Amino acid sequence: MTQINKEALKEYLSDFFGSEIKIKNIQKLGEGFHGLGFSIDTVDKTGNEKRYILKTLRGEGFGHDYPSDRASVLIRALMDYNLLPRHVKVLNVGSIQNNGKLLSIGNPNDFFIVMEEGKGKDYWNDLDNIREEGVLKGENKERVKTLAKYLAEIHSINYNGDNGDHLYRRVVRDFVGHGELTMGVIDTFPDNLEFVDRKDLVEIVKKMVEWWDKIKDEHHRLRTIHGDFYPSNIWFNDGELVILDRSRFRYGEPADDTTCLTMNFINYSVLSFGELRDPFKELVELFFKEYFNKRNDSEMFKVSPLFFAFRGLVCIHPMFYSQEWMRKHGFKEERINTINENKKRIINFINNVLDEDEFKIKKINTYLND
Repeated sequence: MTQINKEALKEYLSDFFGSEIKIKNIQKLGEGFHGLGFSIDTVDKTGNEKRYILKTLRGEGFGHDYPSDRASVLIRALMDYNLLPRHVKVLNVGSIQNNGKLLSIGNPNDFFIVMEEGKGKDYWNDLDNIREEGVLKGENKERVKTLAKYLAEIHSINYNGDNGDHLYRRVVRDFVGHGELTMGVIDTFPDNLEFVDRKDLVEIVKKMVEWWDKIKDEHHRLRTIHGDFYPSNIWFNDGELVILDRSRFRYGEPADDTTCLTMNFINYSVLSFGELRDPFKELVELFFKEYFNKRNDSEMFKVSPLFFAFRGLVCIHPMFYSQEWMRKHGFKEERINTINENKKRIINFINNVLDEDEFKIKKINTYLND
C-alpha cells in the first residue's frame, strides 16, 4: 500500500478512540526492506495534537508473501511490543478491506476460525475397505481417478504474479525448516524409538538440505496446491468430493500434493503386507496414470524425492500412525505387532529415494529394502 484513504483513516481513529479525530497531515516515510511507514498528524476534539505512525509490510520475500504472513507479523507486534520495557507502544493492529475501509483487530489473546460443516466419510474409509476386500472395486477406481483429476485441475493454475522465485524458494525451504514440516515434525518424535535413532534422522535432514539446494530455483513449477492432501482431509459425500483443511501454501510445488496422497497408499500397503502390493500398488499406478493423462508434468518425479521424504517422516511418526491407529482402522493384531519393522521399511524408502536423482514408481519395493 503506497497511499492511505484519509477519510477511512479518520473514521478508524475516531472509532478506536471513541471520539472524533481529525487528520491534519499524512506523510509517507522511508521504505525499508520489510515495510513502509506513514506519519499521521491528528487533532482531537479538545484541540490536542498527536502524531502516530502507521506501518505496512512489503509483500515480497522474507516470508511475507501472503496477507496471512503479514498479519501474523503485525499481530505478534501487537501482542509482544508492549511487554518489553522502553519499547515504542503499539495502539492497535487493523486490516485494510477491499473497499479501503480500515478495521480494528482489537486486543486479542488468541484467535479462531468459523467454517461450514463438512459432510461425508473420509478417504480412510476407502482404504480400509480396499484392504478388507483385497481388490479395487469400480467405485474405488472412480474415486482415485476423481482425486487425480482434482489435483491435475488445481495444479494447472499457474502462478502469474511477481516474485515467483521467492515463493518457490520459500516452499522448498519450508519443507526442510518449517515448524509444521520436516524439522518441526522430527522435533516432536519421542526419544528412544525402536525403529529410528536421532543420528539417522539428522542424516535424513542433511540429505533433504542437499535437495533444497538442488531444486530451489525451479520456480516455473509454482502452481495452486492444497498443501496437505491426505486421507483425513478428503471426504466423499454421496459420491461428491469434499476437501478440508488446505494448509501452508497458496502456491507451491504440485509434488507436495501428489506425494502426500500416494505416500499414504504406500504406507498403508506396507502396514498391511510389508511391501507395496496389489490392490495398493494398482491404486498408486492408477492415480499417477490418471493424473498424467490430465496434466503433463515430465519434471514431477525429478523433484519428488524431497516431498516423498517428508511424507515418509509423517508416516513413521508414532503420534499419527500408532498401534492404536491401526486398531481403529481394523488391522489384525499380527500386523499391528509388526509396526516397528514396517516403519524401518519406510525409513529405508526415505533414504533410498533421497539418494536417487529421480523417483521411479517401479522401484518402490526396492526403495523399501535396506
